[in-house]
Amino acid sequence: MRFDRETKRIVVDFANGATFLVPARALEGLEQAPSDELAEVELLGEIGLHWETLDVDYTIQGLMAGIFGSRAFIEAQRRGGQSRSAAKAAASRARGGRPKKTIG
Repeated sequence: MRFDRETKRIVVDFANGATFLVPARALEGLEQAPSDELAEVELLGEIGLHWETLDVDYTIQGLMAGIFGSRAFIEAQRRGGQSRSAAKAAASRARGGRPKKTIG
């Protein structure tokens, strides 16, 4: 298990040859962490990931199930792309707006 600095992902290689990747900054507690601290990930037993300096722990099983943080964190991430603001509307208009639906 390691942090890939190029892709900014946590990489977990399993004994059976499978690999699991997760974007490090998508995890609660790691969003603003410098790459040097993300690279300090340690295996906790056989089932967990641990960052001592960041005081952050995740189970591999939880990450594979899509649990990237607390319920409130996950809900805030989900709502982020759905938010509406004057700035978002102006940016959309500047790019030509949403394409018209075509039928057929």
